Amino acid sequence: MKVIGIDVSAHRVDVVLLDKFPTIALRDFYLSPEFKQVHSVYRTNEIQVLVNCVLALARESAAVAILEGIGTYSYFWKEQLQKKGIFVLVADQGMVKSTRRSLGGTDNKDDEFDALVMCELYRRHYLEIYDRRFWVKELSPKVQDIRRTLLDLKATTRKRTSFVNTIKGRLAWEYPARATVQSQRRNGFLQIGQPPAFWAWLADRGAFLSKSTFSRFQNHYQKERELDRANLSDLTRQFAATVCDLHDIEADLEFKLIEILGDSLFDCYHRVFDKFAFGYRERGWILCRIYPFEDFLCLPKKRALRRFRQACGLGKVEKSSGQVRAGSGGGNWTGCANTRSTLWTYVNCRIEPQKLKGQTYTNTQLELRKYFVGRAFDADGTKKRGGRLADARNATCRKLTDLVFRELYNEVR
Repeated sequence: MKVIGIDVSAHRVDVVLLDKFPTIALRDFYLSPEFKQVHSVYRTNEIQVLVNCVLALARESAAVAILEGIGTYSYFWKEQLQKKGIFVLVADQGMVKSTRRSLGGTDNKDDEFDALVMCELYRRHYLEIYDRRFWVKELSPKVQDIRRTLLDLKATTRKRTSFVNTIKGRLAWEYPARATVQSQRRNGFLQIGQPPAFWAWLADRGAFLSKSTFSRFQNHYQKERELDRANLSDLTRQFAATVCDLHDIEADLEFKLIEILGDSLFDCYHRVFDKFAFGYRERGWILCRIYPFEDFLCLPKKRALRRFRQACGLGKVEKSSGQVRAGSGGGNWTGCANTRSTLWTYVNCRIEPQKLKGQTYTNTQLELRKYFVGRAFDADGTKKRGGRLADARNATCRKLTDLVFRELYNEVR
């Protein structure tokens, strides 16, 4: 069987094709003349040449391709090779880094050596002794769609926030009375063609606004202009139009996410998420990391909980050999940063604030709120501040993960 190690970067693809594995140290083989015979480099404009070359080799004999999981760069190759019936393994990026150091004695990124490391990973941790930690799990197509939609939403939201901040900076001297405007979604939901009212008026896209709302914005601006305290530039209005465009993109992606989440595949998960009143994005990020939950049921419960925490970004890694500072909990967070950030925002915005008029908590939210209050307030009712409050929030995030695990364990088991 031919083993094809592929290292993908922005402008080139390094390929190592082995008929048999090296019998000497990997670093020595890399520095030998024999390595040049099995190594090839292809530029971005030669992608189809490489695809044809790899497919021709696969037709000659059975082949397995090993890629590093680096996101968008590797998506194309994985799909192209799988379409042609080639078995593809995706190596965990963190494990590739640690293996590179152990075999090459360096942390320096070397595309040629990394392609060779892919082949060695396959030999050591798939053929000889299979170790799941080295390989990225193949996600369900529905879960893959959820993950890509969420990543697109994250990128769109980041760009929209950047433009909003730029506009507010310009308003500070073009229209100071509105420099700190807080323009929210209409009714709290995204609707295509209906951006927040102020940005719609500023971009001259306010046809959907009520007559009173439009007149209020217009009259205020005219009054400020007559007093020589406002003079909006065309560029500011163009930036506002970009905010409206990004709003429509975000709304379209959110509708797509809602449609995918509506699949009957996730019904039992939604019954659990309803107990926490999670939003669509929160549900999506959690599902990306823990679906299918049955994978956790094959482990002892305590071990499954630890793995569940790490999957949600709330695992801990301790690297110090000395004494850990008291009260800090020790270690650094590990796991999915996106899911951890989503859960932290949920605690910060939905659990920490006191219940507003008309707001209702589910029983599970009340349990989490009680836990937070016990951690975040002193005996005299004074709210903690600084690092002590941060520790309370982090502990509540961890408690939230434990509660989600408990409810899913009872629901799915």
